[in-house]
Amino acid sequence: MPVTLRMAFRNLFEHRSKSLIIGILLAVGACVLVVGNGFIDASRQGIRTTFTDNYTGDVFVSGVSPDGEVSLFGVTSVGGMAATPTIPDFEKVFAGIKAMPSVDKAAGMATGYGIVTKGDELIAEHSGSDQEDPNGKTFASRFLFMFGVDPTNYWDVFDSIEFTSGAPLAPGQEGLILNEVQLTHLSEWLKKPLAVGDKLTVQGFSSAGMKLRELTILGTYRQKGKGSAPEQLAFVDIDTLRVMGGMTVGTNEAVKLKASDTAMLTADNTDAFFGDDLLDAAPAASGGKFSENAIKSQLADTSAREKANTADSGAWQFIVVRTKGGAGADKLIADLNANFKAQGIAAHAGNWQKAAGPYGQSVDVVRIVFTVAIAILSIVAIIIIMNTFVISVIERTGEIGTMRAIGAERGFIRRMFAAEATVLAAVFSTLGASLGLGIVGLLRALKIKAGNPFLEILFGGETLTPIVTPISFVAAILAMVAIGYIAHLYPVSVALKIQPVRAMQQD
Repeated sequence: MPVTLRMAFRNLFEHRSKSLIIGILLAVGACVLVVGNGFIDASRQGIRTTFTDNYTGDVFVSGVSPDGEVSLFGVTSVGGMAATPTIPDFEKVFAGIKAMPSVDKAAGMATGYGIVTKGDELIAEHSGSDQEDPNGKTFASRFLFMFGVDPTNYWDVFDSIEFTSGAPLAPGQEGLILNEVQLTHLSEWLKKPLAVGDKLTVQGFSSAGMKLRELTILGTYRQKGKGSAPEQLAFVDIDTLRVMGGMTVGTNEAVKLKASDTAMLTADNTDAFFGDDLLDAAPAASGGKFSENAIKSQLADTSAREKANTADSGAWQFIVVRTKGGAGADKLIADLNANFKAQGIAAHAGNWQKAAGPYGQSVDVVRIVFTVAIAILSIVAIIIIMNTFVISVIERTGEIGTMRAIGAERGFIRRMFAAEATVLAAVFSTLGASLGLGIVGLLRALKIKAGNPFLEILFGGETLTPIVTPISFVAAILAMVAIGYIAHLYPVSVALKIQPVRAMQQD
């Protein structure tokens, strides 16, 4: 063992009170790092598992919006009502994705929002607070987060739910599949039992407006992984979702106006709009008189309304992809984005975090907040440890002077104190990290319940299961060793500025 290490151990033992104070601070820091990173890693893993297993697969492809980032929940924009873009040339894009060698399965889908309404009451009366069931539990049973899916391939990509009644959506079938818990809450709210075959009036809303549809309940499901999905998630046929989300044939048709239709827009005399002869200024086709038959003829033309209620069969918002063996997602994403750019297709591929949108960003926010908090605590710890080191070094000024007087160089003194700081930090940070590992194990054993749907998604289940990886364990130790090393630099530099003769006189 080198001389400096032997001296370091001896000096630490001789000044054990100061060493213990510094060591406890370092141990607490390492413990906090291990436990904190355990929470963050668990959150990230929980959200990743939730989204890849249930919603997004390994790769998520969407259209491109000028208003903001596109996620599974729509466009992240000011006001939150920007239209979710559809994927252009969907068939071409989908066929290209399926042909990629690393792709195992893929499916098209779209999402939308709806509210279950009471048919005999005004919709506006049901836009208020949550409802409360007979047991006193509060729930928002009316809200639906709807997945419009392609039955021919969606159930092959995701095997995360099991049907408890009825049957999955079949190709060409219209209807709704609800979470079994949601069906119970809806029955309590509507004050009538609901079952497969019954109908629900659903008000869909999007940037295109609101539309009502009467949907048949085709079945119910439960999530195989408990707590991994909100009960408000419902599956509908894609054409119904397209109509409720404004993805209709009418939205793709350019409106052509005649000169007579826009004549009033170019009128120079705005007072003419409010004159007595407003109704007498009829089109020439009606002989200069108001024509009731012409108005009825126009109102009888329902072609525009029919187009607005006819689904655009080529409209898909997303493609979810499952890779072979769950690997190679990053390379596939890079290849797809390169292909989209080369072909001029306004589409973008991303991972689960892009698809998760605000949920995925929440992990980053938590990590940033935790990092800032640790940085502040580290600065405080360095100051406290540095002050303790200063006291320790001042007490040993005579020792330093004697060593300098008998020939010890400045470099030797620095190495000796560096060895002391490093050994002290390594020993106590390892103890602290081990304590943190024990706390994480205890938290996993206690199975602390999440308590609300957001935390269930964040935890990836109903209970908190923090994760300690070897990397985070070692990183916590190294971080505290670095803090200990940095904290000793200033005190030693101050002590070395004292002349050996004066240092010996202070003993």
